[in-house]
Amino acid sequence: MICPQCKTEYREGFSVCADCDVPLVHGPEAGGSSLDAGLEAPRAPAMPGDPNEDPYCEFWHGDDPRLHLELSAVLEEASIPYKTVRRSDHLFNLKNYAAFQIGVPFSLFEKAELAVKAAFELDAADPDAVQSLTPRALLPETSGTLWELPALLSPRANEAIPGPPAPGDDSEWHGENATAKIWSSDEPSYPEMLIAALNENGIRSRSEIREGRCALFVRAENETRAREIVREIIESNAPE
Repeated sequence: MICPQCKTEYREGFSVCADCDVPLVHGPEAGGSSLDAGLEAPRAPAMPGDPNEDPYCEFWHGDDPRLHLELSAVLEEASIPYKTVRRSDHLFNLKNYAAFQIGVPFSLFEKAELAVKAAFELDAADPDAVQSLTPRALLPETSGTLWELPALLSPRANEAIPGPPAPGDDSEWHGENATAKIWSSDEPSYPEMLIAALNENGIRSRSEIREGRCALFVRAENETRAREIVREIIESNAPE
């Protein structure tokens, strides 16, 4: 007699295992077949790549098709099964994933690493040696960076911007004091440009439209300098 769990043999007369407290069965020498029914057959070893016992795991990923072919050749030469996932459409996933991803069975991962390290003469002690074959990106990864917009899009108050003066920013300026006429024309595109140029040079001016013609006036003390500025602008924009 034999215990089906601990395999302890008992002489005739015993019917229950003293340790396991289970009924004994006849051993094969007694001609009984109940031992075969009570004992489980040894399980076959798991095949590489078995999804339940030995699943595939990522071995390498990258975008270099040449390197992918070289790694595949090394694994084939070492008789290591592998699978490749290819991703070619980056229009919508914005390259969240690499173009190539190689997987090998978990039980053969170390063997695959040794084969690749030997083929590429890599440091056998470096755990990241295989992935280091992928060249680094020229630009740093910015997928997790949040870009902030400037607080204000308008210029600061102390920034000198050419253009017509804001009302009330010069208590000494009175338009009626600008009596020196420095320019007049029926060309509608010039007045604003001339006023901006004069203002940039610290010369205040006023415009006046009569009978379809626009004229600019400045104070008498600014007349000479204002005429020079206007002449330079008109001559530089004159058609050739």
